Amino acid sequence: MTAIASTGEAPAPSLGAAGVMVLSLAALDFGLEQSLIIPALPALAEHYGASLQAVAWMVTGFVLASIVAIPLVSRLGDMVGKRRMLLASLTAFALGSLLCALAETSGLAIAGRVVQGVGAAVAPLTYGLVRDNVAADRMPRAIGGVVGGASAGAAIGFLLSGVLVDGFAVTAIFWFLFAFAVAIAIALLALVPESQIRADVRFDVVGAALLGVGLFALLLAISKGSAWGWTSGRTVATMSTALALLVGFVLAESRTPEPLVHPGLVVRPPFGSANLCAFVFGYAFFIAVFTLPLIAAAPESTGYGLELGTIGIGLLLLPTGVASLAGGLAGGHLIARVGPRPLVAAGASLGVIGYAVLALAPSAVATLAAGSGAIGLAWGLILTGVASVVVIGAAPQSTAVAVAVNAVTRNTAVAIGAQVAFALIADAGLADGHPAESGYTAVFVMGGAAASLLLVAARIMPARAARAR
Repeated sequence: MTAIASTGEAPAPSLGAAGVMVLSLAALDFGLEQSLIIPALPALAEHYGASLQAVAWMVTGFVLASIVAIPLVSRLGDMVGKRRMLLASLTAFALGSLLCALAETSGLAIAGRVVQGVGAAVAPLTYGLVRDNVAADRMPRAIGGVVGGASAGAAIGFLLSGVLVDGFAVTAIFWFLFAFAVAIAIALLALVPESQIRADVRFDVVGAALLGVGLFALLLAISKGSAWGWTSGRTVATMSTALALLVGFVLAESRTPEPLVHPGLVVRPPFGSANLCAFVFGYAFFIAVFTLPLIAAAPESTGYGLELGTIGIGLLLLPTGVASLAGGLAGGHLIARVGPRPLVAAGASLGVIGYAVLALAPSAVATLAAGSGAIGLAWGLILTGVASVVVIGAAPQSTAVAVAVNAVTRNTAVAIGAQVAFALIADAGLADGHPAESGYTAVFVMGGAAASLLLVAARIMPARAARAR
């Protein structure tokens, strides 16, 4: 099934420290693609003359495209070369950014974000290149570095967003993303060798179509459920179509000799436990990032709002990204000593603490930063623990697609968690024309409860990440 190099033997690890740094910067670019937009949503709405709900599709469009693209592009990476597809993904980042920078309407900008989302396979492809080209004794730290790079992208993006918007223009965000993606692509060509490991299989066109359309329909129903009505005919029809397509995908993959996603990468040990933890993590740990900017931008007359501008929102979110970077780097050093299970459990505990602070303490910059900082530290620890199990446990020819399955599981849960959070805020009603504080409290209580479930799920994680043979 696998063709490895021209000799039939696994090539010697060939990725040096500079190459690992480039891959970490590629992961950082992925973090920037997501985080730069969030503090700038109010400014983007004003720039395009659109509602905040409309420009929020610049976030949703990216997520929808990424969930469809990640498994397909990752599988192609396993088949034709991970560096080649990483370059293609960085090209999608650059082209999407250019379209957003030149767009004069919110519709074109959303289209640009969808193109950017096609490049989201950067994350599994970087892990795959680490798996193929880094020696086993250096791999845990390299994984921690890549996780840290993505986390650093979030930290830098939250702050840089305000600097670019307030210091230049709102479109400066996209010009920066364009230039950064081009620079990383050049560095990738110069410093990162192509993996010689290939999955010698045919591309599963039927499976790709069923999975891609099914995931798109599922996320469309979730993201538009509140606007359409959860029991409306449109929502029910879209959700039913999604479920039918995904069931068809499972049935087709079980009968295909060369499936796009082998069922073992979803449910069998160690992937089943890692995917379960990724789902609970995605549901629980991202809702704070989506809701804190709303609290920060709300006027002080609400009794909880901080009335902050774009830079202020970025500074408030900065501890989340910095702590996530620290957690990823610390996790990379600790995982060889303690294993993935304690890292995930420690991160879940920090999440419970962070959400308790957000739910129980009065709204102030210090308490919001402290609570979100604890959640950010949890991010780094949990992601490093989960990623190590998937990357080290996957066979070389399936690394990228195994990571892609885990990423799709997590991102689907992120979309579900965000929609449930926004529904709780909406159901709480209005106070002085703004969402009532009780809605945010309910969201943070929900986040803490979900973090508690992750603490339970961590018990089934492997004590040690075992390398596939």
